[in-house]
Amino acid sequence: MLRKLRALPVVIFLLCFCQLTSTAAEAPPFNPPFNLDGYWEGFVERQGAKLGIKVEFKTASDVVKAVIDIPDLYIQGYKLTNVRCESSSVRFELPLSREPDKFDGEFKGEFIEGTYSGRFYQTEALSAHFILWRLKKKTLPYKQEEVSFQNGEVKLAGTVFTPLKKGPHPAVVLFHGSGPQTRDSYLRFFADLFARRGVATLIFDKRGAGDSTKEIQNKGGDGFNELVDDALAGVRMLLERQDIDRRKIGVWGLSQGGWLSPMAAAKSKQIAFLMIVSGGGVTPAEQEYYDDEVKLRDRGFPENEITEAVALLKLADEVIRKRETWEKFAQARTAAQQKPWFQLLDFYPVKLPRQAPVWQAPDPDLDFDPRPLWEQLKLPVLAIFGEADKLTPSAESARRIDLTLRKGGNPDYTIKIFPNAGHGMWVSPVKDDKWDWDRPAPGWLDLMVGWLQKHTK
Repeated sequence: MLRKLRALPVVIFLLCFCQLTSTAAEAPPFNPPFNLDGYWEGFVERQGAKLGIKVEFKTASDVVKAVIDIPDLYIQGYKLTNVRCESSSVRFELPLSREPDKFDGEFKGEFIEGTYSGRFYQTEALSAHFILWRLKKKTLPYKQEEVSFQNGEVKLAGTVFTPLKKGPHPAVVLFHGSGPQTRDSYLRFFADLFARRGVATLIFDKRGAGDSTKEIQNKGGDGFNELVDDALAGVRMLLERQDIDRRKIGVWGLSQGGWLSPMAAAKSKQIAFLMIVSGGGVTPAEQEYYDDEVKLRDRGFPENEITEAVALLKLADEVIRKRETWEKFAQARTAAQQKPWFQLLDFYPVKLPRQAPVWQAPDPDLDFDPRPLWEQLKLPVLAIFGEADKLTPSAESARRIDLTLRKGGNPDYTIKIFPNAGHGMWVSPVKDDKWDWDRPAPGWLDLMVGWLQKHTK
């Protein structure tokens, strides 16, 4: 459902991590003048700050294919494009956004060294030094199996990560964030993380994306109920497997998945636990207002102008609810277009033309309030938020979830807000400190993995 895209596409973590990596063109054919194939490990370095990277090259039928891991950016197995080897040079690109991140290096036998240029999810382009050493790749402690499953007429394509140790294994199904995402996204990083700790993990292409069927409506996918039912079809598929412990199947959701996970748990008695990250506490409408308020406040707009902007957003929602006329909104929008804050508002829905489908029918998820669902849940819950989240009001979300879980008598839940962490649970370096890359908030991955292992023993 496109409504959720309005608050979330500005998060590079959620959207740029998904489609470009799965739709990248195949690398051009070449005849390398040296043996590039194999596993390479090293780092990108800028001003003394090092960001670990891992690259694997494989040549077949005169075509080179390469993938990259950057653990601190939750990048796992992302496809590299435009891999070139000429004389002693090695070049390749990582398509994270419209302009790919570029590596221009020189082959020096057992290592490759050169220059990196790009953003790596920074706000401004930068250049850095990189180096890779040829190493022996360790055997993965899990296997990957391509699977498919049905939700009515929709066929979902996915991958199950299964630990090599003898099962049956506990399992978790991962919900996407908003937008037409595939399993070739940040989900692969978390599937790897959980499978290494003994928990089987299912990731899949969202309906209408990748190898899953169903035409995407307005490029935003379907509503919450449809997305939840897709994941529950995956749960049913896991229930039929002999290598999965039927009593220990849970769900995990980030951002939009924070709304979908409790919905799934309320719908299915087979869900044994749930984990959410950066979402699931307020309504979609409330989250959208917060998103634009923070954006305008960060850019120094006075409170009276921020109030004007939010009033326009609320008027648009009233049109969608069929409580206000299009004509009144169109007149207000025309006047607002002269304001300096208008161009900074998210595109959806205030900038859509009259013929856009959103204006034709009410949005059933616009005012979705997750609190009644949270109050019902008695299963173990882990909710993680970032204090500096600019898309989700983390403090209010955590407060509401805590209140409703206590009200409902849930005996086992953990809510944690990590200082200085944003929507993707990264912490940006303090301005007065030495320059560094954004890094995962200290301890958040350990907390999540530890909680998961404790609740799946």
